[in-house]
Amino acid sequence: MDYIKSLSLVIISFVTANSFAANNNTEISNDQQPALEQNAAEPNTLELDSLELEALELDRVQVESKEESFSEIGVDKLLKVPGSGNDPLRAISSLPGVTFGSGARAAPAVRGSSPADNRYIIDFIPVGYIFHTDNSSILNDNSIKDFSLDAAAFPARYHDATGAVISANSRDPYLDQGQTVIDVSVLKASIFIEQDIDEKQGFYLSARQSLFQYYIDNFLDDEDFELTTIPEYYDYQGKYQYQISDQEKISINLLGARDKAGILFDEDSDAVEQDPGLTGGADFSDYFDSQSILWESFDNQGGSRVSSISRLARELDFAIGIENEFDVDATDYSIRSQWSGIVNYQHELLWGFDYTLRNIIYSGRFDGPPCDEFTPDCRLVTGTEIITAEDNVDINNFDINLADNWAVNNFWTLTPGVAIAYDDYTEQTFIEPKLQSRLEFNNDWAFTAAYGDYHKFPDNFGSYSKGFGNPELKQTEATHYELGIEHQFDATWFWKVEAYYKDLNNLIVSRPSEDFYPELSEEEYLALPLYTNDANGEAWGLEFFANKVLADDWYGWLSVAYSETTRKNSITGESFKYNYDQPWIINLVSNYQATKNWQIGFKWRYQSGQLVTPIIGSEDANDPENPGLYDPIYGDINSERLPDFHQLDVRADRSFIYDDWQMDLYFEVLNLYGQENVVGYEYKNADYSERENITSLPTIPAVGIKAIF
Repeated sequence: MDYIKSLSLVIISFVTANSFAANNNTEISNDQQPALEQNAAEPNTLELDSLELEALELDRVQVESKEESFSEIGVDKLLKVPGSGNDPLRAISSLPGVTFGSGARAAPAVRGSSPADNRYIIDFIPVGYIFHTDNSSILNDNSIKDFSLDAAAFPARYHDATGAVISANSRDPYLDQGQTVIDVSVLKASIFIEQDIDEKQGFYLSARQSLFQYYIDNFLDDEDFELTTIPEYYDYQGKYQYQISDQEKISINLLGARDKAGILFDEDSDAVEQDPGLTGGADFSDYFDSQSILWESFDNQGGSRVSSISRLARELDFAIGIENEFDVDATDYSIRSQWSGIVNYQHELLWGFDYTLRNIIYSGRFDGPPCDEFTPDCRLVTGTEIITAEDNVDINNFDINLADNWAVNNFWTLTPGVAIAYDDYTEQTFIEPKLQSRLEFNNDWAFTAAYGDYHKFPDNFGSYSKGFGNPELKQTEATHYELGIEHQFDATWFWKVEAYYKDLNNLIVSRPSEDFYPELSEEEYLALPLYTNDANGEAWGLEFFANKVLADDWYGWLSVAYSETTRKNSITGESFKYNYDQPWIINLVSNYQATKNWQIGFKWRYQSGQLVTPIIGSEDANDPENPGLYDPIYGDINSERLPDFHQLDVRADRSFIYDDWQMDLYFEVLNLYGQENVVGYEYKNADYSERENITSLPTIPAVGIKAIF
């Protein structure tokens, strides 16, 4: 029930808030190969899993071996984190300063920035999105090699991001063996096929489909709505690689995903009585597919080159209410390259370029108000004009970067850099300096510092478009500062403390309601731009991270983050805590190797409650077209905070190793002590007179069996 209510809010909030969309460096890598990966051949993998409803799941992670640094957490360790669903990218939430917010798709909010401020890159190529509606990543876990989270002040090679950069790399196909992995559960089903062609060629393909949509109707009993399109998704991934030589390889990469959902409200439901514009329900479909050719080469002097040609196509379709609908097709054609070269024993030059031609075709009709994160009332019924628009837009983006990895002496490394960017839509040129510094002393201590200017062309092209938005908008900008200290305490312990500050400018804000301009006529009001760059913000914080590598039969990590983030609307003069302001976030993860074949682990997470804008009353709207309509009276923006969130998840793994196969059993309990975390409020009745808590999932047990042949 709460899931469906949340879904409806997801669809509504996404549509009204976005109109439509066209589209700390923590490295996560593998430190230890699975036991059987050292065998000569592993043709087949079978995993059985039960989750909530005795799910059947077949799964296996194959990652390349890499020694774990003290500041890194291996992919194989993240697979053991309770609650991650054997999805390493999903375990990003256990890293410092990361929280997942609500919205059309759960995505990480990092260090006080919005998820929309992030950039996602897979195998050197930007992608449409990286998380499905159920929080799972779009990548098959059998293919993930490593990923990194650059939380702030990231290097010059990254651009078009003011929040964070999340980059994932897939592993190379095996050139001496093949395997098949089948993965089935009550939630999803997938197949992963890998095959070597010869000693220089190999490939793998994967496909995954959600299953939840086939039986959710059996658990629904609510007269207020029906699901016209059950929430569902699919994704696919493929990679072919030709090893030209020991120092050169070429690969062809395929990646795609689709998410869709739809809901129809009863005419007498609270949702329709509060907003008659929802009559007719809401549907959305989000799809992307990409293809790329990637060429990688290395020389004997330590230099490297990575070049790619890629195509990324994105389709987004929304329909809400009776007549509101819009379709967006965006296609990116990109050429990217990045080089590194050793000049001498002190200098390594890093340089690259990125050219993208983006074609956006959009059309639609909308009669709701312009809306954004600064506006609490986004009901369709409050719209004052009907907007119809269509266009075909070409945007050329040019980006180049240059940096010098300069070893000043044996203890100090300084990396100055610059990024230069231009696009012919906003006609802006950016010259952005970057600087990273690392000073080591006493062999086990280090000071770090970083600075950088950044910009982003938001994925929400609707606010920039003719008709639906303001084509005169400028890109959002940010300046990042970061200071840190690191200490390798002994052979197994590492800790670091980082402080950061983000200055955010040219943020986009929607036109205030007509009541804000009593001196303007209706014609003058409607002539105002729907969106402007009249908002700014800031975020700052302090983070502590401690990591213990595997020793004395256990490993684990602790992250503690304190932060504040605010926004200011220069038009209205309002200043408020930002949606993702959650001052305290604490993660404690540990795994104990009880015996050779037994592992026991837990994850405890605590975070401050999410901010909400409360409804403190209502008044008769006196709307002749909608008799019985009430207007909600809102309190100050984000003036109420939900109760603090905390949850304990535990997991136990048991391995059975035989001559030529291995079986793993695990038992997992999510939310062990049954904490009823409040994740939102739902207002009942036409006059919003009742408020109910929306709570997270209760205690959920899970049992799994994994067989490797």
